[in-house]
Amino acid sequence: MYMEAHKTNKRIAVSVERSTVYGRNILRGFAEMAESRPDWDISLIDPRRTTAAAADGGRFDAWVCRIPNDRAAAALARTRRPVVDLATPHDQPSFATVATDANAIGRLAAEHLLARRYASFAFCGYHGIAFSDRRRNAFAACLLQSGFEIAEYRPPRKAVKYFGADYRLGDKLVETPDAPALRAWMRSLPKPVAVFCCDDLRAAQLSRVCRAAGLSVPRDVAVLGVDDDPLQCLFASPRLSSIDSDSVEVGRAAARALAQMLDTPGCEPPRVSVKPRGVAARASTDCWPGAPEWLPDILAWISGNACENLSACDVFRRVGRSRTLVERVFRECLGTTVQRKIAEARIETAKRLLEGTAHQLSDIARASGFSSAGYFSRTFAAVTGLSPTAWRESSR
Repeated sequence: MYMEAHKTNKRIAVSVERSTVYGRNILRGFAEMAESRPDWDISLIDPRRTTAAAADGGRFDAWVCRIPNDRAAAALARTRRPVVDLATPHDQPSFATVATDANAIGRLAAEHLLARRYASFAFCGYHGIAFSDRRRNAFAACLLQSGFEIAEYRPPRKAVKYFGADYRLGDKLVETPDAPALRAWMRSLPKPVAVFCCDDLRAAQLSRVCRAAGLSVPRDVAVLGVDDDPLQCLFASPRLSSIDSDSVEVGRAAARALAQMLDTPGCEPPRVSVKPRGVAARASTDCWPGAPEWLPDILAWISGNACENLSACDVFRRVGRSRTLVERVFRECLGTTVQRKIAEARIETAKRLLEGTAHQLSDIARASGFSSAGYFSRTFAAVTGLSPTAWRESSR
């Protein structure tokens, strides 16, 4: 009986990097769905070994890959096994594809930066690499509809060779080989300028280059990335705003697509586009051209102290201006009140605790700066449209 059951198992190769939060989230989502498939024997493959592993075509019954290049795609096609491609479509009609929605990501980026009333916009990515180019095109198209054009950074040719899959899969978390060219480009742009970066690695690199060039983030340059990587966003100075691309859902969708191909041989390979979850707004885009110089500083202060029994009166005293003036600036620049901004900062803390811990609502309310669980629940629902419990379930 054991031998018969073992013969029915499917050997699944999963070739996704573990060095980035994007890759690890994909693996997390895939593992969640695969838990219900005891017939899957899963092996993790280093993406840089995909081509060599695919050449040994008999080892695996199916593949889930962030395919690094056309050579690897061709090797996988020759296996004649089900393949779910999680990176860039490689002109292989037999492959299922699961990818983040580049159009939705570009639109979110444009809307977030337009809401801050910028008039100059730019894009910084890896020119010629497909995922970066798709996000650039969507960002540019959305801004064009609003009457704006973007300046695009193009790395020098000698640096482009570094920006392949291996570059982003390695340990090059901040340093970039094109720093001098990037610094010169940043100095050439009109200020203030809002820059959308293709991912958080590029955003962290740009932020560091700005500081080296004597440019203030966000006062001179607002920086927005993609993937909401804690290593890149929370350890940058200032902390980086980022679009949450919902990479966990990419992994879940990959498992569903694979199950469909294995359970229904000969079916049409699924094509799935995963919507981003939204913008995690932080200090790197907390600037509004034409606003008083104290506004970015007070917003950063609110973000860092909102959970410490902070009140609107504390904010007025910190600014050193009248209540009427401060409230007017908040309404004109942010479209909100001081008290609501404090509540939103508390809600962001609560979201992280709801998603990342199993704490009771009363404990989360207290840790987030709310006086009671009831007040927390009402405020959370008013800001997000969901109760804390419903938001926790949807985020998981």
